Amino acid sequence: MAPVNVSGLSGVTAVAAGSSHSCALRGDGSIQCWGNGAFGRLGDGTTENRLTPVSVVGLSGVTAIAAGTAHSCALRSDGSVQCWGFGGNGQLGDGGTENQLTPVSVVGLLDVTAIATGTDHSCALRSDGSVWCWGLGFSGQLGDGGTEDRLTPVAVAGLSGVTAVGTGGSHSCALRSDGRVQCWGEGGDGQLGYGGSSDQPTPVAVDGL
Repeated sequence: MAPVNVSGLSGVTAVAAGSSHSCALRGDGSIQCWGNGAFGRLGDGTTENRLTPVSVVGLSGVTAIAAGTAHSCALRSDGSVQCWGFGGNGQLGDGGTENQLTPVSVVGLLDVTAIATGTDHSCALRSDGSVWCWGLGFSGQLGDGGTEDRLTPVAVAGLSGVTAVGTGGSHSCALRSDGRVQCWGEGGDGQLGYGGSSDQPTPVAVDGL
């Protein structure tokens, strides 16, 4: 199959793709999404599927976007984060487990410079080099030393000097200012890179990197 143009979309500066939905950040700081609308993951106030882009309601001044399986998050120019969609494991960070059809603010999270979303968890990098995560914690993917779900952000234990963060399905990794990489969460396929295959609820160094 050959690529097709997304209908009516222009001035895009970034894109993010979830399990069955996609979102685009436009140059004016707005977001438009399309695809499967179940759980409110398109942010347009409905649960309808959309074959062409629709605007995320009430969201402006966005500088970055990230899409998980059934939720999405946006970083705003003031350093705050808003999320929408499926919230059953706390991955929206608003303190609850309800689905949200339009964006809600992540509680207590300021000075954010980057965001990432996994299957059912979300993470944010703050300007002080710390990483904070929330949502599903079953495999240790929140990095706080436990396996409990967190409805609001918790700091990843023992991690500082981070310059970039990324998330997989149920694990996360951070790039530190000294060039090292540390990962945490589900490790059954060796995705943490430390030489073992056990889940790790706190960051471990990627071996030889």
